[in-house]
Amino acid sequence: MSNFLAAVIFPQWQGAARPIGYAAGTQFLSRLLPSSLPQHAIACEANNQPLMIQDRVKGLDVLARQADRAAALRKALPAGPVLTIGGDCAADLTTAAWAHQEAPGEVALVWIDGHADLNTPASSPSGHFHGMVARTLMGDGPASLIRHVPCPYTPLQVFYISARDCDPSETDDIARLDLFRLSEPDRIDDLIAAITGRGLSRIYLHLDLDVLDPAVFPYVGVPAAKGLTLEALCRSLQRLRQHFSLAGAAITELNLNDSDAAPAARPALQQILAEGFGL
Repeated sequence: MSNFLAAVIFPQWQGAARPIGYAAGTQFLSRLLPSSLPQHAIACEANNQPLMIQDRVKGLDVLARQADRAAALRKALPAGPVLTIGGDCAADLTTAAWAHQEAPGEVALVWIDGHADLNTPASSPSGHFHGMVARTLMGDGPASLIRHVPCPYTPLQVFYISARDCDPSETDDIARLDLFRLSEPDRIDDLIAAITGRGLSRIYLHLDLDVLDPAVFPYVGVPAAKGLTLEALCRSLQRLRQHFSLAGAAITELNLNDSDAAPAARPALQQILAEGFGL
């Protein structure tokens, strides 16, 4: 069973610079959570205003205000693992940072995502912050957001599962920083051994649903071909939770942009929550 103390519901879309079906996805996924798990919502600003580019990041002013609210909420909650339900891939910036702040040097940041999200404002082709959040959690990002990361993850604490659709600069940085990258989910024991070998005892699980193959689960903001099967994802999550204490987790990028998407997505989401996260 899971030991989450609360769920943070954060339908942020500005990190992706387009609202699409994130709000509907966040609301739907929150309704699938157990009634015994307390839920705390973070208000997002209206989507009827164009996003301004500041310091090469679209919507940075809005993202900073929303991160302030997210950080204040997380600070008000007791210590322990929180499940963030996004929203775009940057919805858990403050909760992932807080997880490491609670146990500095003990937490592995396991990034389960079809993308690396390793860009900086200078290297990003789009200026979309949801493609920069992993890098920001490592201490390299916009000043107005990096202030919520007082204890950055080091490269030895960052582990990728199925990050396959990467910008050239991200691929270069993965190699330069020697970040662990697991391409074959059947080799999850290699990841467990790497985390253990680096002296890390806790895990933060960031799940972007675009890690799944679009043929299996197309209900995401930025699909990435050749992804995981649902069974491989759930098996990986189970194995990681069996071996390490959970510092926190997030489920992001659920995009339900029409009335038929929610019932079609429900079985997979229920399986991920039950088998992957023990909910």
